[in-house]
Amino acid sequence: MAVLIIAGLDTGGGAGLKADIETVSALGEHPLPILTAVTYQNPEKVSGYFSLSVEVVRDQIRAVKGHFDIKAVKVGMLGSGEIAKVVAKETEDLTRVFDPVMASSTGERLIDDVESLKVLVSGSIVTPNVPEAETLTGIEIRSVGDMREAARAMAEELGAEAVVVKGGHLNFTDVLYWNGEFFEFPGERVDGFTHGTGCAFSSALAAFLAKEFELPEAVENAKSFVEGAIRFSKAEAKAVNLLWKLQRDAYRWRAREELEGAVGELVKLGEKLNSHVPEVGTNFALATPLGEVFAVKGRIVRYGKTVKPVGPVELNASDHLRRALLRMREFYPETRAVLNLCYSEELIARAKELGLVVSFYDRREEPEEVKRAGRGTMEWGIETAVKRAGERPDLIYHLGDWGKEPMVLIFGRDAREVVKRVNVLLSPFPR
Repeated sequence: MAVLIIAGLDTGGGAGLKADIETVSALGEHPLPILTAVTYQNPEKVSGYFSLSVEVVRDQIRAVKGHFDIKAVKVGMLGSGEIAKVVAKETEDLTRVFDPVMASSTGERLIDDVESLKVLVSGSIVTPNVPEAETLTGIEIRSVGDMREAARAMAEELGAEAVVVKGGHLNFTDVLYWNGEFFEFPGERVDGFTHGTGCAFSSALAAFLAKEFELPEAVENAKSFVEGAIRFSKAEAKAVNLLWKLQRDAYRWRAREELEGAVGELVKLGEKLNSHVPEVGTNFALATPLGEVFAVKGRIVRYGKTVKPVGPVELNASDHLRRALLRMREFYPETRAVLNLCYSEELIARAKELGLVVSFYDRREEPEEVKRAGRGTMEWGIETAVKRAGERPDLIYHLGDWGKEPMVLIFGRDAREVVKRVNVLLSPFPR
């Protein structure tokens, strides 16, 4: 099914038409992109923009309207009041989602006449954020109740078919007003970059409407999609990652295959590894490029004179190693794998002989506020060891504490590198 997209170009690649195309494509629909304006921007600022002529925008729309069966349209940045008028006229017979873009996320104005946007509010499903809703209605928004009042005003006074006031600037709750009824969609803060979220939400909403979801369910699905795009956002673009679902599934498959193979190689070390498995067991963790972590469910344990995994490789199977690995990746993103072994002086000496970068942390030096937090020890320890080393550590150890077994963590750029390091490190020890 086809979704018409009318928006501006973000040269930084994080929002605008590119983001709309990726969103609609990722959700399995066919995007029909119509360009209204070109912005001159990067992730830090917008230097300016140039609006196309009304005739060029109109002719783009007419070219595709006469050929495709368009199920929904998303309207974003328009650039000028004149373009707003022609878009309103050319799309009046379509299911229209309107994201009333007024300014960039860094505050630069992206429309020459804000009042002109009201021509597109009429008859549209409108998706303003809190500042946009305040501008369109003149209502100061400080609560969910204010969001409801603004949504109702846009419907009853400006003629919107429905209104979704997005609460990302306020409380992460979105409020939908439709057919005289309110719907609330609570959310929570998601860590990641947020540039492009407005474009992604409105495009996703249009895509779900094209699939013939009822509006409340389409809003819920669009919100969930955007939360995932933030969680797996792209550092290089400082923007949401709209291909996250496709990438996540591919990365998960590859990571599981890689770690399963590495665990098989580790088990072949057998008796050589057996005496170095801690009382709590050994685990082996591998992160995907999106920061999800696979490990061995139930750990790897001693089994007679050899070793064996208790369960399969699964996502989030080791909270302990997951937190250690993710903290290390904050400093060195190229590090993707880690394995724990029982501490021994011989193991540390051998690592230094091999030229590995060795560091440590002392659990007795852990700040009281970290101890009180309950789950911050591992993150504090890795950060302390990284700073002590002054470069990327290959091995980090601690000497334990009351009720805590001394441990060694061996890191690598992939699972195979960790297995190779373990094999070399254990080679001086008798079988």
